[in-house]
Amino acid sequence: MLNTENKNRLIYALGLAIESKFDASDWTKLAYEIDEVDTIEDHNRLIRSLNWGDPDYTQNVIDVLKDIGRNTSQLEKIAEFVSLKEWLQRKRMDLYKELYLDEEPAHLLEDNPLDTEEFDLSKQLKRIYDSLEDDPELAIGTTKEMVETVLKTILKNEIEGNIDDFDLPELIKAVHKNIELIPDDVEDANKAHQTVKRTLNNLGQIVIGIAELRNAYGTGHGKVKNESGLKPYHARLAVNAGVTLAKFLIEVYQDPDNN
Repeated sequence: MLNTENKNRLIYALGLAIESKFDASDWTKLAYEIDEVDTIEDHNRLIRSLNWGDPDYTQNVIDVLKDIGRNTSQLEKIAEFVSLKEWLQRKRMDLYKELYLDEEPAHLLEDNPLDTEEFDLSKQLKRIYDSLEDDPELAIGTTKEMVETVLKTILKNEIEGNIDDFDLPELIKAVHKNIELIPDDVEDANKAHQTVKRTLNNLGQIVIGIAELRNAYGTGHGKVKNESGLKPYHARLAVNAGVTLAKFLIEVYQDPDNN
């Protein structure tokens, strides 16, 4: 729940988010969204200072927010419009903790769920985190790369030959053949193995399918950023599926009972 008691801190946080995200058209959309057209359009310096990069733009933003903020509910609408909660989680955790009461940040992943000495994934995970909201196509592409890294690491000591040319479906298939997904002493182990294999294939298909959308319409072939129209929720689906798949395979591979 958004804490509106300290209005000055809320206005400051909104100002930071707006400065990082808004262009002139965003101000126009906001004006009509919250029915503050006169307040925003009649400010004689706001848009001009934005367009010209004037140093007083910050003060103009704060002035407009203070004027609108005489009605606290309007600030809540602005917070929703600019996705303040998610922005603060990524950029200003100190302000997030001040302004959102009784909530823990809803991280997509644990801090570093896949980082081990053998599976060095910290750079890829950071890239996923940093791009998830602002560049979902990059997050999706990096998730696919992360899954491929895990699969190739598992396979490097398991099969002969060059696996660098394997695509993701081929890597998943090879891993199924070379690591023990279900211990042999499990009742009806073969049936259980097929069930797990099918589940992992489905997770892999989520990553593959969304990555194909990204490659067909997005940044994968030199096209305009966000031309695909993919949203952060598409990226979260791919990332959640990819991390679940990778984490399971890492844990199976590193289980001493399987070695």
